[in-house]
Amino acid sequence: MGGRPRNWQPLCYGDPVPGDPDRVASLGKKLKKTAEELERQVRNLKAISEVEAWDSDAGREFRKRAEGCHGKLDAARKRYATAAVALGDKVVDVGGGYQDKVHASSKGYASDLNRAQQIADAALKEAQSAEDEKRAAGTKLVDANDEVRRKSLEDLQKDADDTIKAAQKKIEEAKRIRDAAAKRACDAIDEVISDDALRDGFWDSLLDDIATITGLIATVCGVLSLLVGWIPVIGQALAGILGTVALVMSLVGFICTAVLYMRGNADLMDLGEAALGFLMLGVGKAFSKIAGKYAGQVLKRLRGLKANRTPGVGRAFKRDRQKLNSLGGKGVLETLQMSPKELGKTMVSPFTELVTKSGWKGFADNAKTLFNMNSWRAAKEGVAANGGLLKSVSLVDAEVASKLKSIKPLSDNFSQIPGLNGVVGKVNLLTGVGYAMTGGNIYLDENTRPAF
Repeated sequence: MGGRPRNWQPLCYGDPVPGDPDRVASLGKKLKKTAEELERQVRNLKAISEVEAWDSDAGREFRKRAEGCHGKLDAARKRYATAAVALGDKVVDVGGGYQDKVHASSKGYASDLNRAQQIADAALKEAQSAEDEKRAAGTKLVDANDEVRRKSLEDLQKDADDTIKAAQKKIEEAKRIRDAAAKRACDAIDEVISDDALRDGFWDSLLDDIATITGLIATVCGVLSLLVGWIPVIGQALAGILGTVALVMSLVGFICTAVLYMRGNADLMDLGEAALGFLMLGVGKAFSKIAGKYAGQVLKRLRGLKANRTPGVGRAFKRDRQKLNSLGGKGVLETLQMSPKELGKTMVSPFTELVTKSGWKGFADNAKTLFNMNSWRAAKEGVAANGGLLKSVSLVDAEVASKLKSIKPLSDNFSQIPGLNGVVGKVNLLTGVGYAMTGGNIYLDENTRPAF
């Protein structure tokens, strides 16, 4: 098959019926050969299962298993055979003019696609020829002084417009033929797989539904946990609850996908995405913890400076100043002095909290905070104290934002400490990495992706 036209003006901006009928037919031919091979194996298996000469326990067990496989093998044959017929194993060219092609009977998707493309290509040539005539008539019309001549040229332009409109209708007819052929192929394949021996059983369907639902819940809760953390008092509790729910749902979805994978009803990509989504949610929470710990270290040193800024205690003041310069000037993990073991413990803490008593105690404490009316009143007062709702919104959660708010006035008193300039940037960087990890789970959830 030759290449498709690239310029579809004046009808449309791109190919209205893209595709390669020859490649579709080639796939149909491969499916047909597979169906024929499966048919031979079905006959062989049936012949073996009917042999009575092997009269022993092993023979009877073999025949029993052969009979059980016979139905599934035949179901696979029907699937391949149906798909081959639906696609077509060769491109049948329909002769004649436009009406002949429009009213021709279906010969499989490959042939129908070819028929639709022939209609579209012919319509394109008609439209482009009419467009050239219209343009030429318009050029001549500029210099035409005779009224009869002008009328003749205007009629030519009108006829050209009518031809282009007719060509556009042919394009729509070509798309209708293509879409109807695609629907017939899909319906035929859906019908054969909807109730055969290879159809997923109740438990497989249930596991698949659970994996889908839990994935959607994990995504929604993960996103919400990013949006509510800034709220004073209740934000941290609400974000903690939503984050835990997201993590649990993601874990359940991964387990269901793993079972489906072991049963052959999910591929390795599905399993990998489920595992990665679970890990990203947990690692996102871990980075938020590191951001809070970093801000806490800075605040601790600043308070130490303020307390030790008196005669006679210069050594303590100098030590805290050096620590603050280090916190602001070096890498976060270096300044926190986290060993690989401590870093690993922090990164896995969101996961271990799911199976520890202390982790679920924290969940319960967050729930108590959330359902306490005093907490909501305090949240309202906190928003008002920050200057209103718009001024309260922050990229960091309430706990980290509170520490940053305390750091600001204290750091104003120690302008001679250049390391403080990098503190806020590092906190925002850590928080941003955590948000990116958690938000990455949005893309991994197939429910949030575009269909095409």
